[in-house]
Amino acid sequence: MTTVFVSGPTGCIGAATVGHLLDEGVQRVVGFSRREDFSRIPARYHDRIQLVQGDITDADQVHEAVSAAAPSAVIHLAAFQTPDCQARPMEGLAVNVAGTLNMFRAARQLGDGLRRFVFASSAAVYGPRGLYDGDSVGVDVPFGPPNLYGYWKVAGEGMAQAFHAETGVATISLRLATTYGPGRDQGLTSAPTTAIKAAVLGVPFRLPYQGREHFHYVDDVGAGFSLAAIDPFEGCRAFNLRGQTVATELFVEKIRGACDAAGINDPGVGIAPEATSMPFVCDLDDSETVVAFPRMPLTSLEDGLAESIRRFQAMAADGTLEITR
Repeated sequence: MTTVFVSGPTGCIGAATVGHLLDEGVQRVVGFSRREDFSRIPARYHDRIQLVQGDITDADQVHEAVSAAAPSAVIHLAAFQTPDCQARPMEGLAVNVAGTLNMFRAARQLGDGLRRFVFASSAAVYGPRGLYDGDSVGVDVPFGPPNLYGYWKVAGEGMAQAFHAETGVATISLRLATTYGPGRDQGLTSAPTTAIKAAVLGVPFRLPYQGREHFHYVDDVGAGFSLAAIDPFEGCRAFNLRGQTVATELFVEKIRGACDAAGINDPGVGIAPEATSMPFVCDLDDSETVVAFPRMPLTSLEDGLAESIRRFQAMAADGTLEITR
């Protein structure tokens, strides 16, 4: 594959996706972002990535950037996250719905040159875990979003279906829950990563929610979006990204265990007394995902936490590790 166009390439998931694409032999990545920021993208990739500055809500800018790139695949990651969507709903609507529509319209103009479109959806399309019977939650259960962000992701999946019906381009909506690891510093589900950073820095931290949560290590998320764009696939389908569900208490215990193995004593991580329940569903069923994309990895929590701590310790040593509240 020669060129992949990625919206939102400079964020946590975007940078991981770009790196995996280039490691897999993609010749060039064109990223579209409000900021020309290479800080999360390792220098070894810079000669094969072009960052185009622009606003996803500006249809002309999106069309011009996509047309100039002439990609064989598009990965649409750019989004306005929870809880910002609740605080500024009109801005969230503009980015998450109108911006997504701009991406699909621009991609439609590529004609036969486009082979794949991958849309970043979310576990926020689902309702409470109690709404679904069984040991896991498959992709064909009823929607039940707990917030505006979830409804806008449902709208995006609908656009993906309409785009495929009109163009015949293979189209994937990839649903994910809590991403953790280096680079994860924004959104409601960034708190677990903040807890790991705090442990490394020796700063007490209490998670603001509790219950059961579905976790994805950041490198797995990047690989998931990358492979969804470049591995064989035909048709239009939503998939749950591979991950693991554990109780918040167990996640905290695993942080403590990983810290102990790394020589960090008394990390001071816990759960806030006033912690609320995590609003997003857990136990995401990835059986269809494994069949369709057998190369998608699944890093254990133990390994993901150990690697996160190792990388955060290196950042702390050079003075670049910060906590974003």
